[in-house]
Amino acid sequence: MTKRYRKILTCMISFIMLFSLLAAYPTMAISARAASDPGSINNKKACWISFLDIEVLLQDKNEKDFRDKVSAMYDNVIQYGMNTVIVHVRALGDAMYPSDYYPWAEYFTTDRRDPGYDPLQIMLDLAHQKDLQFEAWINPYRLSRDSKSTLSFKATPYYEQFRPFSIEYKTSSGQTCLVLDPSKQETQDLIANGVKEIVDRYDVDGIHFDDYFYVDGMADKVDTATRKANVNALVSQVYKTIKSINPDCTFGISPAGNPDSARSQGADIDTWLSTPGYIDYIMPQVYWTDVYVTKKGTERMFTNRCSAWAKINKLDLPLYVGLALYRAGEKSKSDLGWATSDNNLAYQYLTAIQFGYDGYSLFRYQWLEKDIAAAELNNLKIY
Repeated sequence: MTKRYRKILTCMISFIMLFSLLAAYPTMAISARAASDPGSINNKKACWISFLDIEVLLQDKNEKDFRDKVSAMYDNVIQYGMNTVIVHVRALGDAMYPSDYYPWAEYFTTDRRDPGYDPLQIMLDLAHQKDLQFEAWINPYRLSRDSKSTLSFKATPYYEQFRPFSIEYKTSSGQTCLVLDPSKQETQDLIANGVKEIVDRYDVDGIHFDDYFYVDGMADKVDTATRKANVNALVSQVYKTIKSINPDCTFGISPAGNPDSARSQGADIDTWLSTPGYIDYIMPQVYWTDVYVTKKGTERMFTNRCSAWAKINKLDLPLYVGLALYRAGEKSKSDLGWATSDNNLAYQYLTAIQFGYDGYSLFRYQWLEKDIAAAELNNLKIY
């Protein structure tokens, strides 16, 4: 019997007890409590701490203020029943730690100068002191996100160094962006060396990639098969690099929640979930509710997408769901659930469990501090 079916059987009793509550969705809050085992890979309850959170909450702080704020953030994560933080340590061709390969992250230190302490080491140590798992989150290819950050990166000596294997492109909104060219071996080696640097120097519990592979405008003439082959070469190299240093360090990827979109961006999810040697877990970003309006009527978008991911997981790898905390209370013309219920996340987590998922991650930290998300968070916690 596979892990997925054992998990489904284990959850069946609680599902039956909660079924009447779920039938009342989206107006009724779930009020049962699940058992917690913070050390289990099959019980990940994570929060993404994005560079967007870091830029607002942690930028340009002295060491004491940085420690105090990170400690308070972790206490907030723990308060809502989570056991893992996934922290953006490299978002834009940069590093939130002293690196041999990348400049200091502007979102952490605005002048890109060494702050006089190692923020990654402090965040890692504080996490472990509080019994939180810590995963280092990396955007592998992205060097900038808009025209302003492009100019900032070009002002560093790394621009000329990376230029032979990078791409400059325009977004649909007219912004100029930079990205490493996935087709180049120099790109793969740079990223793998950056990962090696982290796993060598820091006792991180995992390395985490998100969904930024081939984005619109970057290399639109490159066909899907070639995109997948280029990304696969990187993913395989990174996996081998991590395991050669620390076999216990996990490597997971969080692709776009629509499987077809993920594939078109170069994420070869079918290979990753059927062939060993690529990833240790998958975490699709399923950022829709089950009250999604289309031309054909209301669609159970969350449930349908969750089901699709479970079906392609041929290796029965740990499967986690990315949940859109940032959409709590959002008024959308198409995705009506966010505005009509404060029980979306709890319902979604329970739904995912029934498909054999092993946990979740919330995007993103700042919404833990926003009143509009409090009811959603509390309902999720009590389940």
